[in-house]
Amino acid sequence: MNVDVSTDCAARIEHHFGAILTELERMRASVAALFDDGPVTTDRLSAHIEADTLAFLQDPTLLGSGFVAAPDALSDRRLYLAWWQGAGRDFLGEAEVPATGEAIDYTRQPWFRTPERTGKLNIAGPYVDFICADEYVMTTTLPVYAGGRMAGVAGADTSVETLETMLLPGLRELGATLVNAHGRVVVSADPHRATGEMIGVPAEGGAERLLSVVRLADADGREQLESLAGWPA
Repeated sequence: MNVDVSTDCAARIEHHFGAILTELERMRASVAALFDDGPVTTDRLSAHIEADTLAFLQDPTLLGSGFVAAPDALSDRRLYLAWWQGAGRDFLGEAEVPATGEAIDYTRQPWFRTPERTGKLNIAGPYVDFICADEYVMTTTLPVYAGGRMAGVAGADTSVETLETMLLPGLRELGATLVNAHGRVVVSADPHRATGEMIGVPAEGGAERLLSVVRLADADGREQLESLAGWPA
């Protein structure tokens, strides 16, 4: 194994997703304090996080970011996304189903449902985001609590295309694949492995990671997944 290339892949993943985690932790503290201060309206929430979120989104490797409210957490709307997305950093207040125009119940989405259930940081995807981006994305979310309940999730989107640009040269040199916590392909050096394909996670070191760099290795005449790097490390 090329240790330098493996270390570089790990460093690139840490740099990108570590920066996202730092921002989401900052947003979590800020939004929790806002809710602790009294009833929060949609306008008050959006105004509270807009400047810092747009500053964060000056990073061109990010597709979108913001806060997504839990049902009835806001005083004037049941569901609401204070979210900025795309090259123009367009604002989303309510998301609609493309085919019907109806308001979408995002509480069913893994990026919302999983952190609600676990209370932990989550990376959902790869999935095609038909609501915001119409492309494969990875959504990182962190639950925000106030008054003893989840007020919503702070989140950020990264396109799979961005991760390909960032990681594919190193993955090719290693003959490796980036997978999510469930063992689904995010980016692979193998052109026959499609985004979203299930290949599994390593028996050792993969279970606690949200992202893992893996490759098939020969062990006593049998192929098994070998973990080269992961995040969180």
